[in-house]
Amino acid sequence: MSSTPTSSTQHRLLRPSIPAWIAAAVASLCSFMVVMDGAIVNVALPAIRADLGLSAIGQQWVVDAYLLALGGFMLFAARASDIYGRRAILQSGLIIFTLASLVGGFATNGMTLFAARAVQGFGASALATSTLAVIISVYPKGAGRERAISFWAASGAIAAAFGVIIGGVLVSALSWRWVMFVNVPIGVLLSLIVATCLAPQPYGDERLKLDIPGAISITFAIASFIFGITQSVSQGWTAPIVVYALGAAATVLVLFVLIESRSQQPLIRLNVFRHRNIAVGIVMVMGLGASLTASMFFISLVLQQIAGYSPMDTGLAMLPMALLLAVTSIASRYLRDAGFDRLPFFGGLIAASGLVWLGYAPAEPSYLTQILGPTLLVGAGLGLMIMTATHAVLAGIPQGDSGLAAGLQNTARQLGGAVGIATLVTLAHTVSAYKGIESVQAVGQLAGYHAAFIATAVVSAVSAFASLLLRHDPD
Repeated sequence: MSSTPTSSTQHRLLRPSIPAWIAAAVASLCSFMVVMDGAIVNVALPAIRADLGLSAIGQQWVVDAYLLALGGFMLFAARASDIYGRRAILQSGLIIFTLASLVGGFATNGMTLFAARAVQGFGASALATSTLAVIISVYPKGAGRERAISFWAASGAIAAAFGVIIGGVLVSALSWRWVMFVNVPIGVLLSLIVATCLAPQPYGDERLKLDIPGAISITFAIASFIFGITQSVSQGWTAPIVVYALGAAATVLVLFVLIESRSQQPLIRLNVFRHRNIAVGIVMVMGLGASLTASMFFISLVLQQIAGYSPMDTGLAMLPMALLLAVTSIASRYLRDAGFDRLPFFGGLIAASGLVWLGYAPAEPSYLTQILGPTLLVGAGLGLMIMTATHAVLAGIPQGDSGLAAGLQNTARQLGGAVGIATLVTLAHTVSAYKGIESVQAVGQLAGYHAAFIATAVVSAVSAFASLLLRHDPD
């Protein structure tokens, strides 16, 4: 990432004499902060619940408030980045996320924390989309851009594992409030770097306008969908609130398509889905999001609830998996350049084999043979998919629509993770309840996790076979 920008677009985004790797580093650190926030908050949930006197539902809303805003506003933030400039949206996202973290750290009741988490999610939606768009704007198509995207993708994988470790340390040594406060100095530093290194985007007399009806409808549709999915975990798929939320999401999504088909400046040009690599890439990214999120989630549960690991020991146990995921995501570019053009296919199958292996883990697993081995396969396999799937969504997209492409990629991954977790948790609970009747509860719980691992392996395999439909020279 040491190249210096040369194109006119790059000169507009970076100030003179600023190397491109600065922008890529900022993008990767922003991604790291957003992913780490989710991991460390999950570790702190029991402490938050005890300190603020939250119910089980209230504890879940600490997570759901963030996910609703993050997923719901992602496409809105992505298009705003295309129209109002990468620096403006990235800077706004950093400020909002940092201030909301500060407020959340000082929260004395559940409602204040829920509101802060929702605002955090809104800021994170800008960070998740504008960071990737910054990389695309700074680097021309080629090895430099792919290398930067690899580091950007790898930063999220590392953050997922280190977040568990950092969260355990902060909660144990200080208090749960520091899982919020830790974002403040990082956010302030990144905001200063952005202000120093990135230049404001110049506007002409004819400025593009944000498609407000489209933005409102797609935000409501995605938020309703994620709300219904998250509520299905505790309420069940047939609960009225779940049915109404999913029905509203489907109805408003149809309305969104009608609005976009008639808009002169649509939020999403519907013809973009005619590109095979974009459509296939979105399917792959959704499967990748489901596989990565579910594998991290269920591995953590097995280690803590079945094997008896502490939160910090769990993070350490999962660290090799996350590190290998980061390494393979970076190495995948070099492997592809060397002629290995079926990396996502083999990666998806490798990850699936590791997940199947975990599907037979005993109640007292040996770490070296029954945890480390399969998790390394999962990390290596998913790592081979990350950069290739991201590149598939971004390939062939005009420079001015890079924010939209980033928004589609991130929204697909977010939806994949949300749908995957809700569906697989429901499956695990169903199997656990059935098996628990016939045997002790712990055996039923482990059987539910086994079923979730096998189902996740199927999702990974589907993503692998979908990758065979990619065109390897989309340009």
